[in-house]
Amino acid sequence: MSAITALLPTHPVVCIDTEFPGTVYDSPTPRYLRDPHHNYTLVRRNADELKKLLQLGLTLVGADGPHPVVWQFNFWGFDEALDPHAPASVAMLKAHGMDFHNLREHGIDPLDFAAEFARSGLTRSHRSPDLTWVAFSGSYDFAYLAKVLRGGRRLPDKLDDFRNLVGKLFGPSVLDVKYIAKACGLRGGLEQVAAALGVERAAGRAHNAGSDSLLTADVLQVMVSRFFPPDFDLRTIYGGAIDGLAV
Repeated sequence: MSAITALLPTHPVVCIDTEFPGTVYDSPTPRYLRDPHHNYTLVRRNADELKKLLQLGLTLVGADGPHPVVWQFNFWGFDEALDPHAPASVAMLKAHGMDFHNLREHGIDPLDFAAEFARSGLTRSHRSPDLTWVAFSGSYDFAYLAKVLRGGRRLPDKLDDFRNLVGKLFGPSVLDVKYIAKACGLRGGLEQVAAALGVERAAGRAHNAGSDSLLTADVLQVMVSRFFPPDFDLRTIYGGAIDGLAV
């Protein structure tokens, strides 16, 4: 965390990805008919029920895009035998290399992480650099990270209150690459959008949070250079708009 603190002045773009034990609540309403409040209800119920964040990938990027630096934090606390989860999701994570036994034995205590995070300069405050937080389809990413940073407390009942919480923790101008990609005519998940842009995964494997956070950063950089004029500030139009939760 001290290394992250040292880099923030020169690497003010923070791209994140999370891995968690799937979802257990869904809705009979088709996705294209769900409004943001409906979507948030599902996010809240799933994050509050499943509780445990497994991995956080965090990629710091310079203001102009080069020289990304990547961390992957692996968390203690999930027990497949005791904790609610989606079995298919856990099986998929195992297939992509997640070692659940190792997490139980050597993972980071989320409370310790939250304490160090608060001291790192990553949390929004009058002392912190002007950071831009980025995710791809980030509703669950910001929801799970917010839960960790608040000691596991339940998420707000209302979408407006969740937006306020995200703004308080990460600033008012978070960016969602999936939301921006849709505006550029690009559809699909992270790997589909990356393929459409000709962006290859630079390191690691899919469904590993560090690797996915780096791919998110690379996709954003290429998308900005291809679809937007030089020096355009995405935050002026897309700041605060999380895919599925934007009104």
